Amino acid sequence: MSQSKPEERLALELSCAICLQLYRDPVALPCGHNYCLGCIQNAASAEDPKSPRRCPECREEYRSPETLPKNFKLSSIVDGFLVATTGGGLKGGPTTPCDLCLDDPNTAVKFCTRCEMSLCSSHLKKHEERHRSLHVLVELPAERDGKRCPVHLKVTEYLCAQERLFLCSECLMEGTHQHHEVQTFEVAKEEMKRVLEELGKSVSDKLQMTEALLKRASEGPTDKAEDKLVARANILLDNMTSLITTYKSRMSTVMDDKLHSRDKSWQANLCDLEGCLHQLQEAQKCTGEVLSQSSEVLFIQNYLNVEARIRQAANVTIPALPSQESSNAKQLRSNLRTDAFHAEMSLLLEYLHGLMNPLDLTFNPATAHPSLLLSGDLKTVKQCAGVKSSTNGDQSERFSTATQVMCSQSFSTGVHMWAVEVGPGCMWSLGLCYKSIPRKGDHSRLGHNTSSWRLQWKNKKLTACYDSANVAVGEGLVMPPKKVEVTLDYEGGTIAFHSSGQGGRRQHLHTFSAVFKDTVYPAFGIHSTSEESWITLLSGA
Repeated sequence: MSQSKPEERLALELSCAICLQLYRDPVALPCGHNYCLGCIQNAASAEDPKSPRRCPECREEYRSPETLPKNFKLSSIVDGFLVATTGGGLKGGPTTPCDLCLDDPNTAVKFCTRCEMSLCSSHLKKHEERHRSLHVLVELPAERDGKRCPVHLKVTEYLCAQERLFLCSECLMEGTHQHHEVQTFEVAKEEMKRVLEELGKSVSDKLQMTEALLKRASEGPTDKAEDKLVARANILLDNMTSLITTYKSRMSTVMDDKLHSRDKSWQANLCDLEGCLHQLQEAQKCTGEVLSQSSEVLFIQNYLNVEARIRQAANVTIPALPSQESSNAKQLRSNLRTDAFHAEMSLLLEYLHGLMNPLDLTFNPATAHPSLLLSGDLKTVKQCAGVKSSTNGDQSERFSTATQVMCSQSFSTGVHMWAVEVGPGCMWSLGLCYKSIPRKGDHSRLGHNTSSWRLQWKNKKLTACYDSANVAVGEGLVMPPKKVEVTLDYEGGTIAFHSSGQGGRRQHLHTFSAVFKDTVYPAFGIHSTSEESWITLLSGA
C-alpha cells in the first residue's frame, strides 16, 4: 500500500530500517543513519565477532553499539508523532485510553501483548525500563473486541476450551463455565503451540515425502528392461514362419496394453500427489503464520480459524506410487502362451529362452569331492578312481563322502534355466541344494535330506528323490538322456527336468514342487569312474 496520507509518509520516515517500526531509543551511527538501539545490537550480535561492525545500509564501519549516542531529537519527534496521531491531531477519530492511568487517562501510544494493556508515553517509558525487551510492544490494535469481555467489558484472561470463548475474571465467578476446561491465555497458548507444532511436524514430514514421490512420479517409469528384451526377441522372431508372426503380433498387443495401463496409472497417481502436495503446502504455510504470531489473542484466534484445516492436512493419507514391475519373464511367457508355441517351435524357443535367461554357471572347486577333477574353465567335472584333487585350504565346504560338487552361482528369486551334457557311460545326479546341506555322511547325498532335490540316472534307472523318498520317473525312457535341461521357478516353487534330443525334441522327466526357504545352488554328483563319466555345463543354454 502506498503512503498517500501525510501521517503515513511521516511514519515511514520515522521508522527503523531493520524492524520497520517507529524508532524506539534511536541511536545515530557516524554515517548518519539511525536505528533502534535494540535493533542495531541484534544486528551486531549476528555478525562475526572478529569482523568490524558495519552499518546495515551503507556498510560504513563503526566501533560498537554501546558507543553510539542516543538521538534525542529524533526520539522527541517520534514521541510527538505518537501523541499527535493517537490524539486525533493527524488521524482524527476516537482515541485509546491508557490502562494504567487512574484519573483522567492519557492517550495510549503502544500496546503490550504480554500484559494485554495499552500504555501512554509516560507509562511506556516506565514499562520499558522495568521489562526491557522481555515484553513485546506493538501498535495499538485497530479492533479491541478480542481483548475485553463483551459482557463485563473487562480484560479477558482465560479461554474456555469446550466452547472456545474468551473469558474475564467475572465470567469465572459467575460459574457458567465451572465444569469446563478453562485455561489462562499463557497455558492455552503453550498447549495450542504444542499441538500445532506436532501437527506442523506431521505436515512437514508428509510434505517432504509427497514432494519426493511427486518428483519420482513426474519423471515417469524408468524400467526399460522389457523394451530391450522385446527388441532382441524380435530379431529372432522376424526370421520365423507364419506361426512366429502370430506370436510377434500377440507380444505387441500384450506389451502395448501393459504400457498403456502403466502410463494411465502413473498419470492418475501424479494428479493425486499434486493435490496432496497443494493441501500440505497450504497447511504448512498456515502453521508458520500462526506460530509466528506473538500476540496471544491473535495467536489463539488464528489457531481456532486454521486448526481444522491443518489437522485435516496432518491426517491426510499420501497416495502411494504404483509399483514398478520389473521384467517378469514368467508372466510374459504366460501371457504369450509360450508353452504352446514351444511345442511346435522347440528349437527356436530354446534360443529365445536362453536370451531371456542368460546363465553362465561354473563349478565351485571349494565344494568338489577330492576324487572329482574340474576343467580349467570350471565347466566340466569328472571322477577318476584313485585320484585325489588338492585339499589345501579351508575344507568346510567340501563334500567328503558323496562325490558331488556345487556351482558358485545361486538363486533366491526368479525363473532360471540351465542345461548340462553328460557322458554316455556316466551315472549321475542333478539337482538343487541349500548351502546348509551336510558335507559328510550318508545323509549328505543329494535328495537324502531336506536341503536338496535330485534327479538321478544309475543302474539304468531314472529316479527322483527328496528327503530319502525315491520315486521312479521317466517311464518309457530307453536310453539315458545325453542333455538335460533344468528349469527353476523360485517363486512358483518348482524344479522341472527335461531331456533334450536331436532336432530340439524335449521330453519331460520330472517336476519337484517345493517352498524354497533359502538361497539354492545347482548341484551335481558322479557315481561312475569310466572314461566317459563326465558332466559339462553348457553356456548360453
